[in-house]
Amino acid sequence: MALDLPPAHRLARLNYVPRALSFAYSFLVLEALMFERGFDGWVLLAGTLQFLFYPHLAFLHARIASYSKRAELRNLVFDAFMLGAWVAQMQYALWWTFGLLTAVSLNNAANGGLRRLIYALLVFGAGAALWGAVRGFAFAPATGPLVSGLCFAGVVVYVSCVGIIMHGQNRRLIATRDALNSSEEQFRFIADHAGDLVAVLDFTGRIRYLSTSHADHFDPALAVPGQDWVKLVHPDDRGRVHNFLQYMVMSHSAERMSLRLAPLQGLSRVVECEGNPVQRQGDRSGLIVLVMRDVTARVRAEIDLRLAAHAFDHLSDGVLISDGTGRIEYVNKAYSALTGHEPRDAVGRSANDLRPGLQSDARYEQILRAVQRTGSWRGQFTEQRKDGAFISVSAVVSAVRDREGAATHHVWVISDGSREQAARTA
Repeated sequence: MALDLPPAHRLARLNYVPRALSFAYSFLVLEALMFERGFDGWVLLAGTLQFLFYPHLAFLHARIASYSKRAELRNLVFDAFMLGAWVAQMQYALWWTFGLLTAVSLNNAANGGLRRLIYALLVFGAGAALWGAVRGFAFAPATGPLVSGLCFAGVVVYVSCVGIIMHGQNRRLIATRDALNSSEEQFRFIADHAGDLVAVLDFTGRIRYLSTSHADHFDPALAVPGQDWVKLVHPDDRGRVHNFLQYMVMSHSAERMSLRLAPLQGLSRVVECEGNPVQRQGDRSGLIVLVMRDVTARVRAEIDLRLAAHAFDHLSDGVLISDGTGRIEYVNKAYSALTGHEPRDAVGRSANDLRPGLQSDARYEQILRAVQRTGSWRGQFTEQRKDGAFISVSAVVSAVRDREGAATHHVWVISDGSREQAARTA
């Protein structure tokens, strides 16, 4: 059964193949050097373990370690120490030393920069010095044409391969940077041309980006990167907004709230604000993206409707208000008393659902066509109460139109027709 091991860190995966191939090639050079200077059984065995088996054990170590990247960095340190020891073992052969030192230097410089390069050189020197002390510091720097040629070719190929790998990484970095720049440009284009207000804040509430639509409403000195975004909020709402931002930072979850913004001129603007925190992995800092939709007109319309409803509640006639699609938004107390339909029974339903007394769909459509044509309709029809009883009612239906002339609401004023008939008879 195969072992279910976690994946190694990207650094370990990137180093695995170059390490295995370069160590195998080093074993070939070691055999050539031993051919020139005489074979030694235990050296051959140690070389086989070091250069043929160790690279795979190092990769396995990086996979099973709890912190894969740290394990791979330890592998690089062990590489440097052991290769330094092999330099001493082979009596500081010049081309052999040059090849191993080049590999150690490139590996550590590419994976950790100058600091790790210096550390690796010190470890490499320590390995060469310690094992040299054990062996008595025997020096034989000269090598034959075969070893020199293999080392020279190995260094050229290894340096070239590292260069090719670095070139590929740089191309991917450039492509990623271009993609990020393109994504940022697209985000700015969408945000700047959308009707909504878009703001990007850091976790302290400081502005990182504002869509250009902010320039039409707010003080330019406040609507700039680095300023506290809460200064754009109405003073009475700033306490709630501080809590809103802090909760998103702590919970790392999207939130929504209604708030008022304080523009440079005119009345405050009511917006529905959707906030989404974005935190970079492994970093406590992050960003908050706010998308704010101006709902001032809708809120004012709702206030006007509530004011009108308060006035309608004191009328003796029943009042039903529906939107342009026929969905009921309001009924007053007199309507409930006349028909038996409480507000909870009517609001949200279609006015067409409460029309059983109109006898037919044609009658209902006739009323709506008359309202559309002339703006109002007046007449009588039979209305069915909630308890099933039928009553005769008189109704006036009027349309409420917007600036473009479209009917946004219909107002039904309904009274007891039998009572009116009795009044006329008297």
